[in-house]
Amino acid sequence: MTRLLAIRRHSASLRLIALQFLSLAGIGIVWPYINVYLTELGFSGTLIGTLGSAGAVISLVLTPLLNQIADRLMQQRLLFMGYLGGFALANAIFAAAHATWLIIAAVLLFRVTVSPSMTLGMQLTIAQVLRSGKSVLGQIRSFASLGFALASLLAGWLFLIGGYPLLFWVGTAFALVSIQTATVFPAKATHKPKTDEEAKQPRNRGFYVLAASQFFVAMGTYNAYVFIFIHFTKNLGVPSADVGLWAAILGIVEFPFFFLMDAILPKFRIRVAYIVSVLGIGVFMLLMGVVPNLPLLALLLVLRGMIWPGFQLSSFTLVNAISHPRNVATNQAILQVTMPSVALLLTGSFFGWTFDNLGPVAFFALCALMCAIGAGIVIAGFRLFETKPQAASE
Repeated sequence: MTRLLAIRRHSASLRLIALQFLSLAGIGIVWPYINVYLTELGFSGTLIGTLGSAGAVISLVLTPLLNQIADRLMQQRLLFMGYLGGFALANAIFAAAHATWLIIAAVLLFRVTVSPSMTLGMQLTIAQVLRSGKSVLGQIRSFASLGFALASLLAGWLFLIGGYPLLFWVGTAFALVSIQTATVFPAKATHKPKTDEEAKQPRNRGFYVLAASQFFVAMGTYNAYVFIFIHFTKNLGVPSADVGLWAAILGIVEFPFFFLMDAILPKFRIRVAYIVSVLGIGVFMLLMGVVPNLPLLALLLVLRGMIWPGFQLSSFTLVNAISHPRNVATNQAILQVTMPSVALLLTGSFFGWTFDNLGPVAFFALCALMCAIGAGIVIAGFRLFETKPQAASE
């Protein structure tokens, strides 16, 4: 019986790795090319930023509503599959449609499914890892970066063969296969729906500090990643066919560092790891605006690969640490989806205008400043995270 249980756990781990790999591979195929494709269709930076803001509005309304329904029905896996299905549909529209209004609809659908799917998938993965009793979150997450990197490499080859339509059809296929692997998660959540009394858990004051921090960090990072590949092609001379190669560098350098984080993060206070990582991202953004050539760009992307895993894992882990078990999924959604959505809603058009009119140096410096403010907020509220659980269980 013990041997049988060990085999089942090993099989579940492999399926979880496969899900991480395939779901991020689907994103890696198309994400580097989305905004480059839009610019070739004549979309301005301001319009792209405005669409990001519009997507944020829709996500701001839909994500909490859908999460609440999934919590009540204990159907988080079904919702996760729905997000993957929406992502597949967006790619299919990109591949087959030519009407501007359909392209805009696909952009909005893309915006409201990618981030919520990654956040919900990450929380479901955390729960799965905790059930296994093993500290392997970073190792499992590393395969997502590997999938993203290898798919981005494949994207360049696919682009040469069949252009944008082939890219988007392959992205659709990856999303549909990911839906099948999502069965690694339980069909229904194992916890009971929250009662009214259970839902009124007081929040740890550090939650509000982290929410404010995430608002500014998301303002810097999300806006930067909207335009980073446009910057590569317009200002650094990267051919469209090579965008996948540079996106692959983003993912491949993350792989070993995600793998190592399971051993590194426990040696530091998680707040310190978060602060250092955010400041590191700010430095990366600042240098991105002034990097003069492709060899130095490659080194800069290696720097990002060292920093980003610490930020992602410390962010999710810190939310998990300061949250009550009954509300941790809600808190993750607020900090990882709602706050970025609000940030994009309020600033997407302005950041797009900045990129169009003030150039990459000012744009990325502004992104770096937002990250610095986000780190400063957690530094200022450092001790507020230390509220005892029984006094503030979340």
